[in-house]
Amino acid sequence: MKLRKRGRSLFLALLLALLQPPQAGAFYESNDGEQSLEARGFLDFSGGYSLNPNFPKLYPHASDQTYGAAARLLADGKLREWAGFEFNGVAYGYGSSAPFATAADVERSPAPEWMLGQDGYFTSRLAVDHLNLRLSSDNADLIAGRQAINMATCFYFTPNDFFAPFSAQTFFRVYKPGVDAARFEYKLGELSQLTLVASEGYAPDSTTSNGWGTPDNSRATYLARASATFADFHWAALGGKSNGAGIVGGSLQGEVFGKIGIRGEGHYSSGVGNDYGRLALGVERRFSNGLSARYEEFYNGAGAGASSQYVYSTWGNVQYHAMNYGAVGLDYQFSPLLTGDALVIGNYTDGSQLAAFYAVYSLSDNSELSAGLNVPFGPSGRIVAGLPPSVAIDSEYGLLPYSASVDLRIYF
Repeated sequence: MKLRKRGRSLFLALLLALLQPPQAGAFYESNDGEQSLEARGFLDFSGGYSLNPNFPKLYPHASDQTYGAAARLLADGKLREWAGFEFNGVAYGYGSSAPFATAADVERSPAPEWMLGQDGYFTSRLAVDHLNLRLSSDNADLIAGRQAINMATCFYFTPNDFFAPFSAQTFFRVYKPGVDAARFEYKLGELSQLTLVASEGYAPDSTTSNGWGTPDNSRATYLARASATFADFHWAALGGKSNGAGIVGGSLQGEVFGKIGIRGEGHYSSGVGNDYGRLALGVERRFSNGLSARYEEFYNGAGAGASSQYVYSTWGNVQYHAMNYGAVGLDYQFSPLLTGDALVIGNYTDGSQLAAFYAVYSLSDNSELSAGLNVPFGPSGRIVAGLPPSVAIDSEYGLLPYSASVDLRIYF
């Protein structure tokens, strides 16, 4: 109980320290021509409610409530004409009526992350999300340190995003978690580029603040990506090594008939005893009335071919469990102040679905209110008699709760 109160008080102190009267743009700007600094802030207050499936192994309560707050301090600076830096620090605290899961966080060093308090039902943490140095010339950039890296082309299913990918049903994607890496980008021509990435891997360690411990080179990622534009499409080839496996892949993005967007990405992984391919393809159309429609399919060669092959022990550490998926989504701007999204994800392997709805209302130039609703369809799971008893998962999305959430966000 003392730990719980201490964690909450420390988090609230940090939150109040960052809280400033909201104003448009950055709250601090300085530019003397050669050097510059821009500092911004972000606050998020959230609450949620879930109605859980009848599966006490995962959900001890019939329903649960969640609450939380997060504060970010962001800074972008120029040290010289050829050098700059980025910083993104976050403090957050979240509580729940159910025990928190113990799955590891984003794979990165635990050194610049501090657990302020945790008692199973409340957790608060302070972390450096981004901290990197950029060196630039006319045709090249070198970024070293904790940074967000995204090699994805598709929107819902992103097999070529090896670094903290978003799930298909994540609508708020402003802040992508950073990983510890060095990235070199070289402009080969006006429409072509070479990108080299080296990202450190870490050994799992449940005793640290984020679930990762000492550096582990066998889990490191080394990738090269060459991209170019021709025939009205942007093409890319990808190769390297990730988590001990050899990677060969590519992507494409463009339009046909001047109005239908085509996206595709994928790779083949080999050399670790379980060779497989992953491929995502999508089409999209944007209409003049503010409506956009998108459909994507995803083949996950590392996934299970039937629900009977699902592995409960690794459930919290795998993003997609089955072999075949599809997703259809719509987004629409109802007014200059209100936007909405709707998404249905189908697990074609076990027949379960997840319908997700999301709306954002702009309260001012620098604040917004969002609301989300998730509705799953499908059977959940059951306990199979035996010595010892085992867990059988009947469907992926049937194991999720009905849930609703609301967020108040302030940018300053």
